[in-house]
Amino acid sequence: MENENPAVSVIIPLYNAEKYIGECLTSIVNQTFQDFEIVIADDCSTDNSRAVVENFFANFGDRLKLLRLPKNSGCSGVPRNFALKEARGKYVFFVDNDDLLNDTALEDFYKVAEDFNADVVYPEKCLSFDDENGAVSAEISHFQSGKYVTEPTLETFDINERMTGFVRQRFSWWPWDKLFRRQFLVDNNVTFPALRRFEDFVFTLKYLVVAKNFVRVPFVNYFYRFRENSPSHRAYDVLEIVQDMIDIFRTLDEFMSGNKFFRDNPQHKYEILNFFIGGQLDLTVKGFFNQNDVPTAAIYNYLREKIFPLNPQDNVALTSYLFIAVNILRLQTSRQASEINDLKRQLAVLKNNLEVTH
Repeated sequence: MENENPAVSVIIPLYNAEKYIGECLTSIVNQTFQDFEIVIADDCSTDNSRAVVENFFANFGDRLKLLRLPKNSGCSGVPRNFALKEARGKYVFFVDNDDLLNDTALEDFYKVAEDFNADVVYPEKCLSFDDENGAVSAEISHFQSGKYVTEPTLETFDINERMTGFVRQRFSWWPWDKLFRRQFLVDNNVTFPALRRFEDFVFTLKYLVVAKNFVRVPFVNYFYRFRENSPSHRAYDVLEIVQDMIDIFRTLDEFMSGNKFFRDNPQHKYEILNFFIGGQLDLTVKGFFNQNDVPTAAIYNYLREKIFPLNPQDNVALTSYLFIAVNILRLQTSRQASEINDLKRQLAVLKNNLEVTH
């Protein structure tokens, strides 16, 4: 068998991507760095995705592993974990099944990883393109605050600073476009929880707490395909969203309660839970209650009848938080409307005065 111990394992979760997986694999065929294997974990696709992948055995030979989960997991984290167990590379690189790599991506990442003995190589930017017209946009920065690096740069070793940066959106959550030392992930049990959504949030938090050599890089080598109909962008019912928040709250609490850093620094545990729940509640309130102009009484009844019974022993605080968030948002909206009306009146008076003067 070729490449029993390759430099890089490219991990791709696969589910019903027959339209895109061929283009994704073609971008990997053309890499300037060829010491890699590809491990694809098929989450029981019902289309021709596997057949498309099998056409690439001629290109990759034994370097291409096509696995199949025993049953559909319904989430992307489980197939990633499944593939990670089979990976043999010194490093692993996660790629989504509809995205693309620049020709020099693996070469650039591998060189930095070796130069810095990196646990994580983290690019601050990627390119994105729309699924409709295929037009690649200019460089787009994703979900990051603060300054960008101009050369490979070690992130602070101070975990307190990293956690502060995390809640200030200094780090992106998604696993794709980053290179990880495989043994680092294995030794620290950095895996994905079996969550329908937000599994990447937990994964990111796990590796940020334990990574020693975390290297930020300025190069842009990953092409992210934005699809309105992708699983990550599909519309969710508010009950699904709240249930997902309950599930991840438990998962985060379990992880942080078992981690020495968070036990010693409980303020960061609170900040991270508040950051996540607060942000998701804001989206829920705006997207469901506010935009649909639901009366406050109806919101209360909905929370009491639908959301609270989801998990009555744990859900009192979440229900209260959501109800308060709705009304705070409405107060803010009302105040902003009042301020806008005041400005309009002042402008009208100013305009009348100018007309009289002239």
